[in-house]
Amino acid sequence: MPKNINKNAFFIAGIVIIVLIIILLIIIGILSSTNKKETITFNPNRNITNGTDYPEVPENETDENKIDDPEHEKKITGEITYAQTEDGGNIPVPPTFNYIGGSINGGAVIEDTDGNQFVWVPVENINSYTRQIFINNGEGVSVEDIEGLNLKDINDYNTQYDDSVNNYKGFYIARYEAGQDEETGFAISKAGVTPWTQITWQKAKNAAMDMYEENDYFQTDLINSFAWDTTCNWMRNCGINIDESTNYGNYQNSIDGLGRLSQTGSNDRWCVNNIYDMGGNVWELTTEQHGEHQISHIGRGGGYWNYGDIYPISTRAPHDDSSNLSIGFRVVLYLK
Repeated sequence: MPKNINKNAFFIAGIVIIVLIIILLIIIGILSSTNKKETITFNPNRNITNGTDYPEVPENETDENKIDDPEHEKKITGEITYAQTEDGGNIPVPPTFNYIGGSINGGAVIEDTDGNQFVWVPVENINSYTRQIFINNGEGVSVEDIEGLNLKDINDYNTQYDDSVNNYKGFYIARYEAGQDEETGFAISKAGVTPWTQITWQKAKNAAMDMYEENDYFQTDLINSFAWDTTCNWMRNCGINIDESTNYGNYQNSIDGLGRLSQTGSNDRWCVNNIYDMGGNVWELTTEQHGEHQISHIGRGGGYWNYGDIYPISTRAPHDDSSNLSIGFRVVLYLK
């Protein structure tokens, strides 16, 4: 065989071997990077979307927004203005909100630019903003039994909220049970959505507080016992029987009761002072807690499987802080 043919064959073989080695190295590099496990730490107190945990943000980075939502990052600016209600009253209106109707006694409603609605609860003076154990608190449960549960509220000494109520003579309560925005994951107060259930107490608290960007005009939070009881007394003063809510909610024994979970604002019969579903539909978690060593939180208002005369708007009941299909929450809003 000629020598030049041998040389060409060896040269070609060498090139092929080099190319194969390069390809093999590339494949090894890809596989090693794919199999590399990234270590991520999670902060369970910050995550509010679909029960999903998100990586903790390092201290030198901003943590103002829990979800990558540019619209939610818009800074809230403006001023608190006043609007005249249908009955000639005046209510304070925070930036991004507008008064859309209703009266002081019948429930004055405001709405933000995204369609979330809140109702103004008037408070005569700070002494009227109070917790109260109502007579009808569930079948077989007396006032003494409830008081024996060692009830207390984490907002017992919240001077920020007290000052707000004292200065503005009221506060806002979400018109609807909290839902969850399908795109952003944030809490919403809108009609026609499924109440946000299967959420732990801590995540409900975080979701309520994170409904809006931090700003100088208002703060949202999970509703507390002061706000719930004050709202109950306001309704009672307007002639509503808060201790027998069969006609005011989605209960098992209601005329229009469905025996199942209903979307928010789905029936005007379940609306009291322009607030929907405070009685029935889902139990609503609050910041009130009971117990000394094993702390859990109080739910209010009863659920769709309960009876409205036994578990009315005013009722209290302790609930496990874990997630549950039949327990939701409601947001409250205080002006700064």
